[in-house]
Amino acid sequence: MRPLFTWLMPTLIWGVVLWRAPSAFTTRANRALWAAFTAIALGLSCRPAFVERALGDVTGIRDVTQLLKHLAGVAAAYFLLEYVQAVRQRPERPGAARARLLFTVAAGLALTLLFVFALPHDADGAFGIDAHYGEPGVKVYLCVFDTVFALASARAMVLFWSNREAVPPGTLRAGVTCLAASGATGLAYTLYRYHFILTSGDATEFDADGKPVPLQDTLSEVLPALMLVLLVLGVTLPPARTVVGYLRDQYALWRLHPLWADVVAAVPQVVLGTQSGRLRDLLTVRDRSVELAHRAFAIRDAALVLREDTPGPEYASTAGGAPTAEGVSTAAADEDLARVEARWLRTAVRHRARDLPAPAPPAALAATTGGRTPREEIAWMLAVAAAYRQLDADESA
Repeated sequence: MRPLFTWLMPTLIWGVVLWRAPSAFTTRANRALWAAFTAIALGLSCRPAFVERALGDVTGIRDVTQLLKHLAGVAAAYFLLEYVQAVRQRPERPGAARARLLFTVAAGLALTLLFVFALPHDADGAFGIDAHYGEPGVKVYLCVFDTVFALASARAMVLFWSNREAVPPGTLRAGVTCLAASGATGLAYTLYRYHFILTSGDATEFDADGKPVPLQDTLSEVLPALMLVLLVLGVTLPPARTVVGYLRDQYALWRLHPLWADVVAAVPQVVLGTQSGRLRDLLTVRDRSVELAHRAFAIRDAALVLREDTPGPEYASTAGGAPTAEGVSTAAADEDLARVEARWLRTAVRHRARDLPAPAPPAALAATTGGRTPREEIAWMLAVAAAYRQLDADESA
């Protein structure tokens, strides 16, 4: 289980740190959350053996990583509580923020003093302490850290869970639920660690070189890993909704493009902004929902313009009736309305290219085309675009 924390978890947390780095320059909540992840990443980065050796050589303290990882954990707990308070957006008692800071400083100072004066330093690295679990100084040192972590986890769990119902359903509420679960897992971990520390005693084995073999305990590895995974999920689920929406809109633009390109080529005045190609659409990294709505309504506006091209009664009487768009009028009762509109649009565009009047639209389209809202209009146009592509496929077959 050691590799779980030695390599996998630091990689995951550093990825979150880099991803959220720009947010550190925005709101207080984002700064606190980024600082919490940075502290966690620094603490986890002390685990690899080459880091332990390097820090030991630089400081002259063989097991300095033991202190550094716990100080980083205390800092992470502090910043996590600051984040919880910031997103809660409720006034707190006067002096509460100062009390949290003073408590954190006091805990860090206590750990430092205990590390210097109470802990044995006869082994290298962060696991050297495993050989002395039965000693009172070691128990006090570890219990100080676990107490800080337990208080922060319990506070985060209660605040996130109590505010869960105030969050709109969906990914945001799921994220808050994951944050509450992360706090609960952290609390369970610290309670278990109290039991482990107080009952393990001095039971460490030594290798052939006389170095202590690190204590192996599955729950001590799995619980904090689960806590960090839930924490990462809690802060990534809400932004994931934006990413999913972006991908959904990009896919919709891709599906809509053939119909849109043909229609606006015939009626270019309906285009809002600058036209772009299908590939360039994929390379556009910004919110695409407005552009998607614009294109759906551009197709609708173009259809209205093409309707104005239909021949009047005089033309119909002299020409023996308006063109029927390859039988569109007679097929309206039998075919899907999206396919009916797609067929009429295709024929109208072709007539426009030959400077011919557009065929009269089927009567069934007069009262049923489009939607009452932008979302309904987009859904309808996607159905028409799918039928439009199918018509082209059938024609080329």
